[in-house]
Amino acid sequence: MDNYRKEQLEVVAQQLKELVATYRDAVGHIGISENEYWIWYTLVLSDGEYSQRDICDTWSFAKQTVNTIVSHMVQKGYAVLEVVPGTRNRKIIRLTEAGKEYGKRFVIPVHNASQRAIERLDPEEFIAGSVALRKFITILKEEMTDAKFE
Repeated sequence: MDNYRKEQLEVVAQQLKELVATYRDAVGHIGISENEYWIWYTLVLSDGEYSQRDICDTWSFAKQTVNTIVSHMVQKGYAVLEVVPGTRNRKIIRLTEAGKEYGKRFVIPVHNASQRAIERLDPEEFIAGSVALRKFITILKEEMTDAKFE
């Protein structure tokens, strides 16, 4: 790999880590993890129904991670699990009123800050960056599948 490509790879890796750290830092003072934030984000801002499996698939979380976080939400009275009729064990996560109020207190400010940041970019810049990142992730997944780890 030539030096230019190596440097570009490092830049991308560092920027992705910085993005993750920015969200983690934003919610860390609340006392929740970054993973927990994204679950709250999904449930607070969506009109759809989400199961634990849906959240795993959407955010690339391990099943145990989502199960642990959702179990704590249920224990605290912030969410309930409803069995989907006609399924063996699929459950929809629903926020209680207390959960909606609690989640909105930190999801909305972080989401609004993110929206304002996007609005400060030219639409073409954002689209180009998003397309390039999606392509990079797709190709990286292919390469990781073919990689030989010894």
